[in-house]
Amino acid sequence: MALFRKHKERSTITREQALSCTPVRNETVSWTHLPSGLVQLEYVLMLKPFLLTIFERFSSSQAEKPKRTLELDELGSEVWQMLDGSRTTADIIKEFAAHHGISSHEAEHSITLFLRALGKRGLIALR
Repeated sequence: MALFRKHKERSTITREQALSCTPVRNETVSWTHLPSGLVQLEYVLMLKPFLLTIFERFSSSQAEKPKRTLELDELGSEVWQMLDGSRTTADIIKEFAAHHGISSHEAEHSITLFLRALGKRGLIALR
């Protein structure tokens, strides 16, 4: 029966592998500096294939895909600007912890959660 199907296991990476990865911004995401010093991201909403076909069927042919904006706070804006494609996750954590005077464990927890949230929205990828 379909109710008892086993779910496919996702490939997971170890902590060391995650810290050695380089977070890279998605090229399709546009971002701007606001006068307040914060960063605002604008991106196209990722729709599931089923919802995408419904959207295309009921919208006009010239309709753009739905866009979302996300305004990052001060710390998120700082981390976003560090995502230049040359720094690893561990480098970002060390720099963030030194700049804010917090433990590397606390910085690692905060930054990895932030990067995971950005990854789920398709705004970054790990190389």
